[in-house]
Amino acid sequence: MKMFKALSKQLFGAKYESISKSLAVAVIVFAAVRGMEVQLEIAPPVLWLASVFVAASAMWQTLAGRRHMETVQGMLVLPYENRRFVFFYVTVLGMHALITKTLPVWALFSAVAKWSCPDMLTALLCGCMACTVSAAVYRMWRKYHIVLPLLWSAGILAVLLLTRRIVPVLVTALLSIAAAAVYLRSADAFDFYNAASAEKTARRRSGRGNIAVYLIRYLMANKNYLVNTAGLCAFAVFLPLLFRQIPGMNMFPFGLSVLCLNTPLCTLLSCDPDLERAVRALPGQSRWFGRRYCLFLFAVNGVVSGIYLCGWQILNGGNMWLHGGTVILFALSGAVLSVILEWRHPIRGWKTESDLWHHPRKYIVPLIMLLLAAFLDWMTR
Repeated sequence: MKMFKALSKQLFGAKYESISKSLAVAVIVFAAVRGMEVQLEIAPPVLWLASVFVAASAMWQTLAGRRHMETVQGMLVLPYENRRFVFFYVTVLGMHALITKTLPVWALFSAVAKWSCPDMLTALLCGCMACTVSAAVYRMWRKYHIVLPLLWSAGILAVLLLTRRIVPVLVTALLSIAAAAVYLRSADAFDFYNAASAEKTARRRSGRGNIAVYLIRYLMANKNYLVNTAGLCAFAVFLPLLFRQIPGMNMFPFGLSVLCLNTPLCTLLSCDPDLERAVRALPGQSRWFGRRYCLFLFAVNGVVSGIYLCGWQILNGGNMWLHGGTVILFALSGAVLSVILEWRHPIRGWKTESDLWHHPRKYIVPLIMLLLAAFLDWMTR
């Protein structure tokens, strides 16, 4: 139990403050949405799919996080029993994913729709399945076993999407948890330790360096950042089709405001305290780094917004020059605000990259962009 307690304090805090914060957020979300008296008809498979995706993504982010690898590296130095360590490690990470990330989602679903007790229990079991299967798939992925994880994931999704009944989903979840537990019995603690993520290489270069090269290498070394950007690009393709069904409003700027939510790229200094200290300590580096960081975010926002613009023109048409200027305005404004916020108010005290990327600060820039979009919609009426 000492290992379980040590791992829990590493993720939840010395006094388990993350649990109380997550419970408070869940209560606030439930009360706020329920107070709005919004009631929707949502099919149970939607709740189950949301539980699987949120829990699995949070679990995977924690397993692959660099800050977490540093914690694991320190704990592996101590004497431990291999099977107990793996069991406690997966259990604590799963609890962290369910309590801090999935619980607010369940609160939101509970506030907007009525669910039966079997539906909620199935959602809980789906979340547990997602965490255990993610740990097993992560180990397979580290060993370059690609086909089986893909087939396993596809099978789970097929059951959730095609059967739409509780019994098959429960059976699939229980069998998947059992299979993952059997597979992880033979796992070694070092199967979850990524030395490349924990180690930091320092390279000395003459001159001032090239921040663009650094940012590109940073993206290549942190594949989650690329995945998030690729997800935004895919979302930008479907947004014009979604907004096409909302008449009476100029929805084009609203889509641009949503696409500013590229959290990993907007927390570059928060996720790397060493880089932040170096930039703040060296004279003249803040402006030099800030300008290039802003241009980098502007370029990324421009690419994502450009995809959205192309889709909008194909499906909905409109003034190309006006929309192009709006894209530049939102991409530049989002980049400038993100850099200012990151420099003035960096995120402190986070335990894992998942905590960093789900910090409430991420919604400030999109909220400002939404207000700007509402103003533009009012101006164009």
